[in-house]
Amino acid sequence: MKTTKYLYFLLAAGLTLGACTNDTDVEENVPATPTEGTGIGFTTIVGDKLDDQGTENLDGEQTRSTINADFEIASWATSDKISVSDGVLNYTYQPKENTTGSRCVFEAKTGGNSFTTDGTGSEATFFAFYPADAVQSWNGSTVSTMIYTEQDYTENRENSGVMGPYMAAQATTTGGGANASFTFGHICSVIDVNLSSFDGGEVESVSLYANSQVSIAGRMKFNTQTKVATISSNDATDYSYSTQSEMVRVSKVNATHPVVRFYVLPVKQTNGFTITVRTTDGKYYTKTSTTSVGNTDANSEYLSSVSGVTNGTVCLPYYKKYNFGSKSTARTQNWMAMIPGNVKFNHLSIPGTHDAATSSGSSGSTGAAKCQDYSIAEQLSMGCRALDLRPGFNQSDLTIFHGVTSTGVTLANALDAVKTFLTNNPTETVFILIHEEDTRLISWGDGPHQTSWATRVWNCVNNYTDYIATYGWKGNLNPCRGKMVIIFRDNYTDGDGTADLGCGKVGWGSSFNDKSIMTGNGSNTANGTLRYQDEYDTSSETTKLGNLLTMLNDHIAVNETNEGYTFVNNTNIASGTTNVSSLASKVNTAVLGSTAFTGHNGKFGIMMTDFLFSSSQKGDQMFELIHQQNYKYVYKGRTRYTTSGEGTDTGIAISGDEYADDSQVYVKGEKNL
Repeated sequence: MKTTKYLYFLLAAGLTLGACTNDTDVEENVPATPTEGTGIGFTTIVGDKLDDQGTENLDGEQTRSTINADFEIASWATSDKISVSDGVLNYTYQPKENTTGSRCVFEAKTGGNSFTTDGTGSEATFFAFYPADAVQSWNGSTVSTMIYTEQDYTENRENSGVMGPYMAAQATTTGGGANASFTFGHICSVIDVNLSSFDGGEVESVSLYANSQVSIAGRMKFNTQTKVATISSNDATDYSYSTQSEMVRVSKVNATHPVVRFYVLPVKQTNGFTITVRTTDGKYYTKTSTTSVGNTDANSEYLSSVSGVTNGTVCLPYYKKYNFGSKSTARTQNWMAMIPGNVKFNHLSIPGTHDAATSSGSSGSTGAAKCQDYSIAEQLSMGCRALDLRPGFNQSDLTIFHGVTSTGVTLANALDAVKTFLTNNPTETVFILIHEEDTRLISWGDGPHQTSWATRVWNCVNNYTDYIATYGWKGNLNPCRGKMVIIFRDNYTDGDGTADLGCGKVGWGSSFNDKSIMTGNGSNTANGTLRYQDEYDTSSETTKLGNLLTMLNDHIAVNETNEGYTFVNNTNIASGTTNVSSLASKVNTAVLGSTAFTGHNGKFGIMMTDFLFSSSQKGDQMFELIHQQNYKYVYKGRTRYTTSGEGTDTGIAISGDEYADDSQVYVKGEKNL
């Protein structure tokens, strides 16, 4: 048997797997002459070796570590479970009592059912998979399983025998058909994140994002005879779902344990991983390594190939460890890094800022003109992902206004801040709504939606084409990462009306009405629908809450899975007063006290809020309510229940509320997150 020093991390997790020292040891347990009905015994060897990719310190120093030789040989735990199939039936087996150790005999644990000899001494072929709880079904020699997008810390690290490094084996009985010896080989990779030096508070969850956007999770079929793994996609077979995801999240992290473990597909990751830590107080800390992982081509008798992963290349299943280090070197509030990339952009709940450029740093910093306490750059770093930008109607430099008040911030200033943020935070995306402002000047110039204003806007935005997600509002999140999704409330033109920036535009109208989102600049091709609420002409928070709820109910009415609608809901009111701050506090309090919002399990859409993040107006609580809705909705109903939670140990709970592209990221966690 090959040296199994890689079993270090299995032993550390309590998921200790057996290894027999040699074939002679196995044969000692074979009965001399089987009789009809004699149970077939199974012994195990772990014969495959994970490719050690070393340890990387994300605070800068990179090292390679040697796993301690004390952990070369490990033992099975009594709670370990393997799934055994003869190609027709499958049963769960566990270590026989008092036989755990480096040499182990397994016995059936599925309601007393077990495989037995037929009394003729004929031999039979069996297939095995570890862990049994990951098995969905057997079909001949092929097992259906899942590398889950949502993984559970307790199962991955603490509960021995529940989940573990996926391994498969094939064996033929010996000794007259009464014994078989499985030699397991790895078919998934293992990544550990060491948080022992993390000083950002108690950890709630950790995510692993593939920078190349190559899948690391998905529904898998593995043929134990051909050693071929096939990852499902939207192929109309079995489940017509896209099961692949470029990110994995481990939730419910045990605060007393410094290491979080991920199980991922054995696929090369040429651009490395981004790791995000979420703490129990709602903060995010992100670090990125661009070091390639999984460099070695698959050359194992246990895994010959992996097919079905978009742009993915199989590699030898590997072990990689990251030392996350201190929070001081991390980027903060990268909450989108924890969202699977095949979620539709318009299925997100995005916190945004109404009149985003009106912070204390702008000239419009008092009275009714001031709607924010933080600059655009600060808003983005704190987690804002939608901006309401209003260049002045007759401003040659496109200075942003609020009503008749100049902010002193130009459209280029704002877009520069967004560009800088996205360059440094490529897992995120920012929605931008642009429209004309300065009502004092509307009757001047050459009329509403004047050509000169539209041309100036086009020329400005044209400088940021590398950062524009082309028609991003109608696609998945992944193509939008590191880019802006832009919609204009007014026309924009290059002068000829023929060029196309990949932005959307809408014909403006009254609130709550549908507005077609047009693509291209010279065509009227509708490629989506914007529903926008900005009923600000009131000082009553009750009236505003009613408007917000109307929008939410409209959202639900058009079906949570409808990919055609983008919702923008403004929380601001301003009529009859200059105390915008006080009114914002009243509205935010009303929203936070509404069970329609706090109890809603679907998406909110884009919510533009006054004084987002400002505690005195409860803007900090509004941010938490809005962005956390993504985890409440995206993962809800798409889980394989944990063995410790509600539900069953095996199988997948499939919900009817799929993603807008008729896909489903399979996740694993408790039923209600």
